[in-house]
Amino acid sequence: MKKIVSLSALSLATLMSSSSAYAVCDGCVVSAVELASTTITGAITALGSSLSTILNEIDTDVASIGSKVSDSLVQAANTQREMALEVQRQQEMDQVARETELPIDPCATSSSNYAMQAVHSANTTASSYRPGGGASVSSAPLSKALNGPAPSVEASRRASTAIHQAKYCSAVEVQLGYPGCSTSTMPDADSNADSLFTGAGMPGKDADLTFTKDQEEVARAYARMSIDPNPPENISKAEATTEVGKLYMAMQKAYQANMTSAQKAMNDEIASHMPFPGSAQLIQDINQSDAAAQYFNATASSVAKSTGTMSLAELEDFEAGRRWRNPYWQIEFATLADPTKLAREQLFVSAFMADIQYQQFQKSKHIDVMLGQILAALERSGDRPALEAQLQRVRATNAR
Repeated sequence: MKKIVSLSALSLATLMSSSSAYAVCDGCVVSAVELASTTITGAITALGSSLSTILNEIDTDVASIGSKVSDSLVQAANTQREMALEVQRQQEMDQVARETELPIDPCATSSSNYAMQAVHSANTTASSYRPGGGASVSSAPLSKALNGPAPSVEASRRASTAIHQAKYCSAVEVQLGYPGCSTSTMPDADSNADSLFTGAGMPGKDADLTFTKDQEEVARAYARMSIDPNPPENISKAEATTEVGKLYMAMQKAYQANMTSAQKAMNDEIASHMPFPGSAQLIQDINQSDAAAQYFNATASSVAKSTGTMSLAELEDFEAGRRWRNPYWQIEFATLADPTKLAREQLFVSAFMADIQYQQFQKSKHIDVMLGQILAALERSGDRPALEAQLQRVRATNAR
């Protein structure tokens, strides 16, 4: 019985010890569960925040893409509208051009096609007028005066007289019986400015904008007479070796420097009146247009009509006047074209302005020549006396 009681007591103690152990273990489990719950809750919260951020970014990107697409569509629509407007404007311009264009005119652009040839030829011809340039003349006294060494003042004056008596005596001189004079078709042409601008000939003749060889020659004679008929004498080789001779040569070159400036304006003017290569084809092109051909026949110089060639000066005059000054062009334009009144008025005004500008250009060429003559006169009165004095000192050395 005592043994049974002891066993019971032992069993009770064991049970009590086991319940205490279970109580301690439950606390650990609860703590672990709470920690895990807290961790999981934090992770879920962080995940939700990340998902929310990502979704916001996606919304922003989608909105941006939508805006860009919208802008692209607007830009494309604007571009298409502008292209449509440009096409419409071009169609309207083409329609106006068809309604206002002149009849087909073969010479409409032919003048500009030959302008470069004309200018180049005039420049080359003007350069050939310089001493040794190769431009020949038929008059022996004139050729010697233009290309030979400058003689004394008295000899230069005798040369001027010989040049004049050979071809250019006036009716008064013939009437007075001057020796060597005979009736001339170009009286006083070597001393008349008409020879430079409108061509030498009998008084009362019309302007010749394209010169013959004889008119070219007398124009050069006029240029010599008006610029420097008595140039500084060339000294001899022996005189050129002396100190005073060297000083004379230096003064002579300074004198010539200003004289050539005056001479260039005249040489350019003469050369602009000489026929240029290719002008024969230009005239053929002009004759393909009825209005242009009629104007050419009415206004062309006798040289242009007889030789079928023209000069730069005549080309410029023709191009400036073949519209505004040409009644045939006005009739043809009004009859065959159908422009609006405004467009037609604009064309007429433009043609008129071109003619006015050309007339101003012609006057400016006259002014250039006159300024050259003034320069030459000033040079003769300024440096020439000192040059002559130096020549006398050269002569005093008796070096020959």
